[in-house]
Amino acid sequence: MRCYLVLLFLSALGASLSAAPDKPNVIVILTDDQGYADVGFHNLPASRQALTPNLDRLASEGIMFKNGYVAFSTCGPSRQSLLTGRSASRFGVEENGFYATKNEIMLPRIIKDHGYTSAMFGKWHCGDEPDLTPKGRGFDESYETTSQDFFMKRLPHPAAWKEKGGMREHGPYLTDAITDEAIAFIRRNKSKPFFAYVAHQAPHSPFCTKEDLMQRIVKHAPEYAAAYQRMKTHTSTRGRKASYDPPNFDYGNFKGEDLDQELLRLTYLSMLLSVDDGVGKILDTLKEEGLRENTLIFYLSDNGGALARPNDLGSVNLPLRSGKGSVFEGGIRVPFVMSWPGTLEHGSVNSKAVVSSMDIFATTIELAGGKVPSDRIIDGVNLIPYLTGKKEGNPHEVLFFRRLGDGGYSIRNGDHKLDGVKLQPKVLRKGGDPSHYPEGGGFYDVQNDITEVKDLSAQFAEKKAETRRIYEALTKDFPVPLDTLPGARPGREE
Repeated sequence: MRCYLVLLFLSALGASLSAAPDKPNVIVILTDDQGYADVGFHNLPASRQALTPNLDRLASEGIMFKNGYVAFSTCGPSRQSLLTGRSASRFGVEENGFYATKNEIMLPRIIKDHGYTSAMFGKWHCGDEPDLTPKGRGFDESYETTSQDFFMKRLPHPAAWKEKGGMREHGPYLTDAITDEAIAFIRRNKSKPFFAYVAHQAPHSPFCTKEDLMQRIVKHAPEYAAAYQRMKTHTSTRGRKASYDPPNFDYGNFKGEDLDQELLRLTYLSMLLSVDDGVGKILDTLKEEGLRENTLIFYLSDNGGALARPNDLGSVNLPLRSGKGSVFEGGIRVPFVMSWPGTLEHGSVNSKAVVSSMDIFATTIELAGGKVPSDRIIDGVNLIPYLTGKKEGNPHEVLFFRRLGDGGYSIRNGDHKLDGVKLQPKVLRKGGDPSHYPEGGGFYDVQNDITEVKDLSAQFAEKKAETRRIYEALTKDFPVPLDTLPGARPGREE
């Protein structure tokens, strides 16, 4: 009898395990304007100042890519490329405030047919017309924060805060709201496959934070103690003054020439810490619900850190050249992690594979059991076969980056990159400035020279010419960027 009961129990257990969802959950965690050095796992000189234990934990549970790219160096086009798997240049979007039409297919619409529930949380930046909103694009749920109102004086509080254990002790804060809504979604959908797009607005300006976050940064990096004390005396900047209203601190105007750079850096780092706290809560939730080994997590920034307006805005992009808005490495090479315990390597640093934010599209669709659209070019690829040894080679031998309205483009071809090619003024948008790009562009070995200091144009003249021809062939049928058309007016920025 005892043996029969044991067999019955094992049979039931086997049936239960086989009934578990075999389609993985997918979570994308996106930061906004995060500097390349501003994460512990990059182990760069400035990385020591960033307090990111949970992002470091995520990297230790997955793969950190040294050659991780986004498709664009500004928010809107970068996000639209991620969600369509296509360079936004293919549909004329190369600047903020311009959006893909409803004919462009975004990821959630496809995986819906394969049993997935999807939701987006945070910054959208992909259009506000009814058919361009998150739900218009196929998301089942959304908590869209259309204003960078970090202290939530105008934004409605999320539904998650009405439940037990809601708002944090330090009061309403936008990053917390995005995280808590995402966690509530995970718990509601734990018994079926889901896709969560968690798009933080931090550490993008305006620079608003909580005092307890600043205190933790000071404890971690004591060199900011003096800046913290200045914060408490209502340090002022030109124009709008800084405001210390415990527990809130608003840095105020960040565009002047006499900024307190230490205080700005401290504020930025504390905003990033709030994102890291959220990552930790998401990881803990997945573990509590028994979902961690069935969940693939992507973490990356939407573009490089914002620099020189006329001062750096808190972030550190070194050792990369330039930052947000540029087609140099500093605008498009970003922190990039994939983590899926039990399927992908643990604590691995991949220094060779060239991966792109656009790969999230194809990877997620094929994991869901779907197929990428065959009626259009999809620039992204499914990364899983490359990372599990089922497919050899590099996911991308060629990646191109454009911002024609600002006067330049670049293209990576293997280890080399034709960079910052200055364009003729006739293609510039109003206000576009190509002066920071060299005539003819430079040619760099960006696999080994990520700072782009050694121009190899003379040494590799033929390879440079070949790379230019590849770019011209790839982009010859692209539409004129919408922002360069006569009378072009961007839509509302989010």
